[in-house]
Amino acid sequence: MPGKEKRTQKRSVTFSVDTLEQLDKLAIRKRTTTAELVRGFVEKGLSVDGYKEDIDLIATVVRQEVKGQLDTQIDRLAKMLMKTGKISAGLYYLVLKLLLRQFGATKSQSLKELATETRKMGVKYMQLRDYQINDYLEDDDMIFSEIDKL
Repeated sequence: MPGKEKRTQKRSVTFSVDTLEQLDKLAIRKRTTTAELVRGFVEKGLSVDGYKEDIDLIATVVRQEVKGQLDTQIDRLAKMLMKTGKISAGLYYLVLKLLLRQFGATKSQSLKELATETRKMGVKYMQLRDYQINDYLEDDDMIFSEIDKL
């Protein structure tokens, strides 16, 4: 209540002589008493400590919210990657099946070698770093020379 005084209780606190001298000098400069100065420091310290607890709570809540949002997006991306992997594998086997139908069993051994080499090329491609992929895909001469080796 605005008209009511705060309840107080007296405490005895011990300081070193140097600290007391510094507190007295600071109190004179600020035109207050040493007791008021010390009370102000204590209240400020307590509010800073409370602020740290508030920050920790806020940080925890923010982390939980961000994690919840990220988990949803990560799950979505993982499902998309699974779909991409399935369709890629399906296309790989479709191409092999079409080649076998086109060339028949007589060319089966050379198709096996072709499949092995193209898998190796796929693995090499997947091992590229993100920043290397564009250069790799834009280098038609290198890609065609790799294909010619098949």
